[in-house]
Amino acid sequence: MFNRSRPLRIAVATIVFSSLTPVIVQASAKAESMPIAAAPAITSIRKPPSSPDLDPNSRACLSAPDATSAQGRVHNRFLWCQNNVSGGVLHYRNGVVAGRVMILSEAVAYGRDDGKRSVTVFFRTLPGTIVFDPPTNPDLRTGIMDIWADCVTWIDGCSAGGRTATKLFTDWNRDGSWHSWTVYSAQNSGQGPDSVSKHQWQFKGNVFSPEAPSGGVTPLAPHRIRCDSAVQGFSNARRAACIMDDVIPHLQYSLQSSKYSEVSEHIQCALDPGCPTYPGPRLKSIPGKYTGTRANPGLHRIMETFPIDPNTNRPFYANNTAAKNQACNALPTEVLERPRQQCDEFPFASTIEGAGKGDGNFSVKGVLAEHNSCAGNALGQYYRNDRILVWRPDLPEIAKDEYYVEITDVPGGSPDECLPLEDEPGEPNQPPTVNAGPDTTGDEGVPIALAGSASDPEGTFEVFWTYSLGPDTDAGMSCSFTDARGPNTLMTCTDDGTVTVTLTASDDINQVSDSAVVHVNNLAPALKLRIGSSANALTAADDELGITSPQPWQVFRVGDPVPFGVRFEDPGSNDTQTCDVDWDDGQVSTFVTLGRFCEGTHTFAHPGMYTIKPAITDDDGAVSEPTSVLAIVYDPEGGFVTEGGFIDSPAGALVAAPSAQGRLTIEFNPKYRPGEPGPTVGGGKVAASLHGAAFTLDSTALEWLVVAPSGKVAVKGVGTVNGQSGYGFVTYGFNAPDKVRLVVWPLSAGSYPQQTLVYDNREPADYDLDLSDPQPLAGGSLRIHD
Repeated sequence: MFNRSRPLRIAVATIVFSSLTPVIVQASAKAESMPIAAAPAITSIRKPPSSPDLDPNSRACLSAPDATSAQGRVHNRFLWCQNNVSGGVLHYRNGVVAGRVMILSEAVAYGRDDGKRSVTVFFRTLPGTIVFDPPTNPDLRTGIMDIWADCVTWIDGCSAGGRTATKLFTDWNRDGSWHSWTVYSAQNSGQGPDSVSKHQWQFKGNVFSPEAPSGGVTPLAPHRIRCDSAVQGFSNARRAACIMDDVIPHLQYSLQSSKYSEVSEHIQCALDPGCPTYPGPRLKSIPGKYTGTRANPGLHRIMETFPIDPNTNRPFYANNTAAKNQACNALPTEVLERPRQQCDEFPFASTIEGAGKGDGNFSVKGVLAEHNSCAGNALGQYYRNDRILVWRPDLPEIAKDEYYVEITDVPGGSPDECLPLEDEPGEPNQPPTVNAGPDTTGDEGVPIALAGSASDPEGTFEVFWTYSLGPDTDAGMSCSFTDARGPNTLMTCTDDGTVTVTLTASDDINQVSDSAVVHVNNLAPALKLRIGSSANALTAADDELGITSPQPWQVFRVGDPVPFGVRFEDPGSNDTQTCDVDWDDGQVSTFVTLGRFCEGTHTFAHPGMYTIKPAITDDDGAVSEPTSVLAIVYDPEGGFVTEGGFIDSPAGALVAAPSAQGRLTIEFNPKYRPGEPGPTVGGGKVAASLHGAAFTLDSTALEWLVVAPSGKVAVKGVGTVNGQSGYGFVTYGFNAPDKVRLVVWPLSAGSYPQQTLVYDNREPADYDLDLSDPQPLAGGSLRIHD
């Protein structure tokens, strides 16, 4: 008993085909080891119809017994069909089988021989043929079936287009309309000069319930196609094609034909080793006999002027003709009655296996001239209509198109099989349509999306992007495409300006183009790496942007050169830049950039704490974002300071006790001793204590002392806090009026103050001496001594 409350889940998708023994039949080219059957002749350029209902050959194909096989029926080189049963098994979420849904369906595939490399695939269900098993379970009627045609693999130039056909099974049972897909072969893919490609396509499908939409797909039996862009042996109207390749191509001549039976009899005897032929008397082994397999050697097509035999420097065809004429001239009258008869040869002069091969494996015989002419014209039509490629010595094995000849007792042929081939103008080619997408805007050095599109009503085409620079662009600017042969791609430009992009679609006859305008914006040089970008001209060793020298809080003696360096990126790789450095002493220097690096030196005349600020400006006037580095310049002969007093420490100054406030007693008297080179200070100390709170600082070493001519002083050192070592400090002092600032931090957070602090009575003031903003003393004094 079925429980309707349990939702269905995806079944193992089985688009089930009949399990009858495969029998694939074609009139002139058919599957290996299968018996031959008659099929409609191919007499014109093959182009898929808009619906199989418009093609009587499709109904003849679908009516054949072998159309119900697992592989379907190859009716001829341009038509495949299959009668099948589609559907699958649905399961409940707990794994219990809900039942099976099956429906009869038809599928038809058409190759084409009109200069396009594609195959069109059709599929439909037959209304009123659905079967629910068991029929009493209403849950089966909620099932959905998807089906589509696709390439087995897309890595060999194969692609497919068309929407997935998705319907409820109940809708499949009502709607018998055709659904179609196109399997494409890339125009320039494949091997050899003829760009021969062999692809596999297949129907794919699944069945599932809306209550459980996740699940897998089960592919069905694959089918082979062969596509080429042959330049030898075909008219311009047939310069490219795709055919069904699940076959052994072979030409049929009938013994019952009143138009060429004498040729049929000659070939039948030539292919029989026991039948006496001329020239003789040796036992011959003539290739080309069709047996239903490829076990026997076949024949390969050549043309009158191509290819050339390198040994004789003349066409192989001419070699065959010369050897045939020599043998024909030696025929007795009873074998060749001149002038009523013509001398027929096998293998054909249009094969590389012909009489000129030189191994004696050929036959000549007199036949009626009209029979010889008709059979020759039929051979030419076979080459064209079965798309037999011309043999050439430089072709890879995949492109050496081997065919066979079968002599039958079945009356056959078409009314026009004796007609000679005529030039084929072909149907007017419809040009592709193309759209470059809307005008767009982006940034230099950053990929800009281009949303192009293209289509061709006749199938295969190719697209490619080009660009042209506007008058507002700089010399040397260039752009590149991520995929110049895809309609949707990304473009990256080395500079700013107006760029016109053009998308061109080509079907080898027509080229159609459309353009769009891309406005590329300038981006300023950056001293920090932008997200999604990469620094230009950086090496593995130079993996950081920004100021590389001096290091923050690096110490220099007055009068010594201070080296400066900054590394930057500019997305506009065609941009040029200038580098201006503000030294914070009233001077600005301009340096030439080298690559993406700016460097120079500067000598400070007076001690101080200097905030050095570089600015990188590109040739479009954009300036890098502000950045800076603090450099320390000391003078061991610049004087010393003495201070003793106190300030009213504000709330928040002591980080561990933000509410603590009161008197901070602070004393310092750093002094360079005579002859000390610095920067370490040999004399004096720094001490501080916050009354009413657990905070006491005692210096253990003084790292440097700066006494600026402006009456400002700073001293940096290390010491203990509440008796514990591992702390750094900077003490600032201004004279007249007397002011003091104390900054203390754990050395574990860095060698200079940054984010983590212990004490700062003027936070968040800058650490530059000129911007340090000390707090006025509430008692005591500060004296700077020369």
